[in-house]
Amino acid sequence: MSKSMILRNKSDFVSDVVSCFSASCMWVTSLFMCVIIITTATYAAESAIPEITAQGFDISDVKVSRLGDIGRLRVRFEVPERIEELYIRERSYEVDLAKTPETDHFNLFGIDRQVRQLTDVTLDFQRYINDKLNLAGEYEIELRVTDRKGGSASAVLLIRVLNETTELPEQSNDQVAFASFRFTRNGAADVSGAEALGISWKTVESNLVVIELAVSSAPTAHLFELVTSDYDRVVNKTQLSQISIDSPEMSTLNLTAAGNRAAGSVFGVLNDEAPLIVKITGSHTALSEIGTTVTLEGEYKH
Repeated sequence: MSKSMILRNKSDFVSDVVSCFSASCMWVTSLFMCVIIITTATYAAESAIPEITAQGFDISDVKVSRLGDIGRLRVRFEVPERIEELYIRERSYEVDLAKTPETDHFNLFGIDRQVRQLTDVTLDFQRYINDKLNLAGEYEIELRVTDRKGGSASAVLLIRVLNETTELPEQSNDQVAFASFRFTRNGAADVSGAEALGISWKTVESNLVVIELAVSSAPTAHLFELVTSDYDRVVNKTQLSQISIDSPEMSTLNLTAAGNRAAGSVFGVLNDEAPLIVKITGSHTALSEIGTTVTLEGEYKH
């Protein structure tokens, strides 16, 4: 074969490779663009949206009370993409708790500052209702929360205020009760304040202060596994009893206490056939002369 023929064949081969590569690039580019579009659409569809949940009652029910005598009425706002607006409206009263600079509004709902940029906040409407709804009648409190990406959720609290002499309707005794707790352990000493729940713990890792919780009372007592949403979902004793039966048992539970990392943890305790659902709202550690002081605080339903 002549030298010129070899060169020509090489040239044709290179030309064919370049053409093929160009075509492949166009196909890959098109495919890449498609993947990007699909991925973006999927991300948008899966972005977490805000949620409004009542704590210990059904938000669709009418809450009935005599003038100035309503009890704790807590509503939780979960906003994974962070709060941009939290708007409350009741007759002529309007406020955005994310942006208002007026601190008097905060006291009406049990908070001490603006809620903008928070991912989770619980408002207590007890003081607002007792202070502002000073005539017997029917009231609606509109709630709306919006996150930084435009996602939103809304709800309405329905309140019926009765005169002091009006007899209240019979209340169901199936509603769960609430209580708060604060447990502290200094070094290797006993856990202080944990008697009501019948639990104790030991430290199993010192850097992040990982503690291992266990039930310290009756042999038949145990912990049971829950997810965060279970705490708000259970509003009556029937549900509480059923979830303690359905949930997997645990002999121990490890929590990381340092840096408030245990906050938001939810678990169950069954003592003497009486179930509890526990939610930790804060965990703190500090060094002392006798060792590390660990504090857990939160609330539970029983």
